[in-house]
Amino acid sequence: MTAENFQGAEFAQALQPLIGRFGAALFALGIVEAGMVASVTISISSAYAFGEVARRPHSLNLPMAEGRAFYSVLFLCAATAGGIVLIPGLPLVYVVLLVNVVAVLAMPPALVFLFMLANDREVMGDLVSPTWANILTTSVVVFLTLAGVLFGVSVIAPNIFAFLSGK
Repeated sequence: MTAENFQGAEFAQALQPLIGRFGAALFALGIVEAGMVASVTISISSAYAFGEVARRPHSLNLPMAEGRAFYSVLFLCAATAGGIVLIPGLPLVYVVLLVNVVAVLAMPPALVFLFMLANDREVMGDLVSPTWANILTTSVVVFLTLAGVLFGVSVIAPNIFAFLSGK
């Protein structure tokens, strides 16, 4: 088994000698569960964000007739994800890596906005972030940004760091 042909299902099989058959099955079940939770979370948050931007009603508590736009976006996200997964021959591990690259690169701007919010006296009052927390936050954002860029480069061009291993 090599990195080029390593498939997602083989993670559990690779762990079996270390954690046993039950542990490997539990790990595989956890991966499936994480995927289900992520798909629901991403679909619902996308539909909610669309509702916010489009100034449409957006809640799972709405009846179908009232939340037509919300539920339409929710269904569209789920159908698109399902359609992508069903494309024959699509390297799903590579797709997952690309999705993670996008998520990692989208995270620093979100963290910066959260950082700005935590330091806004008008919003936070006396509970603004202390200086030590700002220094720590800045370090984490810089580290995550650099790690995200390196991760993205390694996924898009996997052999670019081959010189580091001496091969």
